[in-house]
Amino acid sequence: MSGAPVLRSSVPSEEATRHFDPVLRPDLAGLYATRAARLRELAQGHDLADYLRLAADVTEGQAASLARAWPVEAPAPVDPAALARFGDWPGILAGLLAHLRPRVPSPVLAHLDALAGLSEAELRQEALAQVEGRFAEAEPAYAPILRAALSVEVAQAARRAPLPASAGHETAECPLCGSAPVASLIHTGDRQGMRYLHCSLCECEWHMVRAKCSNCGDAGQLDYLSFDTPEAAIRAEACGACGSYLKVISQERAPEAEVVADDLASLLLDDAAVTEGFGRSGFNPFALPG
Repeated sequence: MSGAPVLRSSVPSEEATRHFDPVLRPDLAGLYATRAARLRELAQGHDLADYLRLAADVTEGQAASLARAWPVEAPAPVDPAALARFGDWPGILAGLLAHLRPRVPSPVLAHLDALAGLSEAELRQEALAQVEGRFAEAEPAYAPILRAALSVEVAQAARRAPLPASAGHETAECPLCGSAPVASLIHTGDRQGMRYLHCSLCECEWHMVRAKCSNCGDAGQLDYLSFDTPEAAIRAEACGACGSYLKVISQERAPEAEVVADDLASLLLDDAAVTEGFGRSGFNPFALPG
């Protein structure tokens, strides 16, 4: 991404009204495989190449953990705090650390050792701080890896749980687990042009009409910030009403885009949006707040 001035473009027209699934639960194995491949593709020549490759390694470790057996059903809505306190994810974390050790550079090994050295009580305290939004209390050196393990359990619970009654209503938070979104994704194919927000924890998506703020719902004070061209595949949807922004990633314009990978590789756009005076309403699981 270049350092060209931030451009603004007009608000896009809202998608035509048609039948749609209010909540999507993508297959996790396919999602992880696509994400890891996209992260490695984006790493080529990128300033954050090492971190993008580490994120790919973590994602592949998440995929490897899916072989664990899980109950058939789970309650709805999914309770990330309860899973942080009592779930089986520390076992997932142990497997993830074993997956990462032979793959990561030596500076990262020290962080893996520190994470492996925590007691189960300390691990659960770290996870609970994350799901409760107390990111300043989480250790940034290994917080994304811990979150990746927790996310696998929460994501599988979200795929076992029945959809909540509120799933048909638009909301700024995930209707299945209550977490913040990574970004908006504009779909292609059967959902051509439709916008879904992608959850930063359970990896589900929920529909929201375009041309309104995904945080406060205002439709009258939106700007779209991007580099190089107003028609860029990745733009920051910035709201003058609430002062927030969230990226919109369009697979119509870049069919190869993957929401977490492309969001992570476009952090310069976040810097530009913050410089313009906006605060992000969601976050990337590999770039946690605080």
